[in-house]
Amino acid sequence: MTVPDPPAVPPARLRRRFAGAVALGALGLAALWRPLGTAWVLAAVVPGAYLAAYARGNLAANRAPDGEAPDPRLGPANAITLFRGWLAVVLAGAAVAPAPSPWLPAALFVGAVGLDAVDGAVARRTRETALGARLDGATDALAVLVGAAVAVALGALPAWYLLAGGVWYAYAGSLWRRRRRGAPVYELPPSRVRPFVGTAQFAVLALALLPNVGRGGGRALLTAFAAVALAALLASFARDWAAATGRLGRDDPPTAAGRGGE
Repeated sequence: MTVPDPPAVPPARLRRRFAGAVALGALGLAALWRPLGTAWVLAAVVPGAYLAAYARGNLAANRAPDGEAPDPRLGPANAITLFRGWLAVVLAGAAVAPAPSPWLPAALFVGAVGLDAVDGAVARRTRETALGARLDGATDALAVLVGAAVAVALGALPAWYLLAGGVWYAYAGSLWRRRRRGAPVYELPPSRVRPFVGTAQFAVLALALLPNVGRGGGRALLTAFAAVALAALLASFARDWAAATGRLGRDDPPTAAGRGGE
């Protein structure tokens, strides 16, 4: 009988550096208590705790895709991704409390998604890790979820657009359950459409969070754009789920990888 390998344990130095990053993020939230208010900061704690727990649970993947031992350095690309996540976390407060400036929600969202190109470029120039891919996908999903919640709360988008924020979690949860049951999960095939579909959601939310764009006559156009973008997103995830579960027919061996590194 084959004995499974024990789960990888992240180096103590990596755990300490990550704990320092989490502490820095918590201090940053605490510093925003007075300018943003109690309700805003408390609303940001929930997604912040989720993102910290997700990253902590995946620290052992801080290695090259073909590497063996986790790297004890967090790395600049992962640091940028964590900062992107922190911006998305701060944005969550706008769903329950008024912003001190009407431009603040849009600025936070654009910062969170705009830095996506930066952390990818830095990773390619320094080192790409499995942790980085997972964090990148989780941060993008969190930004869309939080952005959709804020846009709906502000009345800029209809409630059905919250589906855009939840579909990644449904997809990832389904594949997680398959792995738990020992069912095969396959690497996704390359797609030229997938990045455009994701970018469309960023565009919808960036427009929706701009002051006055989702109000008045512009709301009908924005809603139509959101409907088309959401339909494309759901179709894209449905196709990827069929590919990841082997329903499209696969000859390659199963792998633990998936969309966004989940």
